Amino acid sequence: MKWRDLTLVDFHEEYLLAVSCDSAGGIGDKPHDVIRTSPFIVGYHTAKVALMELLCVHGEPILLSSTLSVEMHPAGAEMMRGIESLLKEYDPLHSIELTGSTEENFRVTVTGLGVTIVGRIKKSHWPLKKTEAEDVAVMVGDAKYGEEVLQTEKEKILMLHHVKTLRDLPYVREVVPGGSRGMAHEIALVESASKIRFLPAEGVKPLLHQSCGPASALLVTLRKEHLKDLQKTLNVPVHVLGVFD
Repeated sequence: MKWRDLTLVDFHEEYLLAVSCDSAGGIGDKPHDVIRTSPFIVGYHTAKVALMELLCVHGEPILLSSTLSVEMHPAGAEMMRGIESLLKEYDPLHSIELTGSTEENFRVTVTGLGVTIVGRIKKSHWPLKKTEAEDVAVMVGDAKYGEEVLQTEKEKILMLHHVKTLRDLPYVREVVPGGSRGMAHEIALVESASKIRFLPAEGVKPLLHQSCGPASALLVTLRKEHLKDLQKTLNVPVHVLGVFD
């Protein structure tokens, strides 16, 4: 079955198998890349999106597959170094298995990368909590993509530990990574799943449609009386988007 961008398989009496993925193209240091940055950064942020998708639903990653549409040396090795750096943030012992492939037959002039993560979710966490009427929707982090992500100050970047903190707060309902279609798309999925209506706050409509690129922001829904508690808990920007009715 599908749950947002995840594919879930009921394969065990205690666990669901969960598969998440993300891809990047035209971002790197090749001659025809549109956005110039290091392969390390490309690997790190692409893996970050796939891992965040899983962590938001209490998933535990087991295996990461990287399909590198570049040569192993030097670009592929640098992408893998970025991926491994991210995984060490999640698990310093680095217990997640790795596999992948590279393009060694042809000279590549534009960067491409796909990351797939296979994990498991305890059935005790499923089904997830749903957003309810009178809950507040906030954006944690800032909606950024492309060059904007590269220029963001390190202390303002959304990290894996933010996801872990948010998902475990008792007053938080849902935690959803923002994607290229912006917060409006994620909110529409919440409305559909919970059969409720979203009422945007004054002046936020332009923000709702900004791309969040490589999960630069999270949609978080919570009980409105705990909004100040949330703002005190985090060291990244928190933007109030509106309320559900």
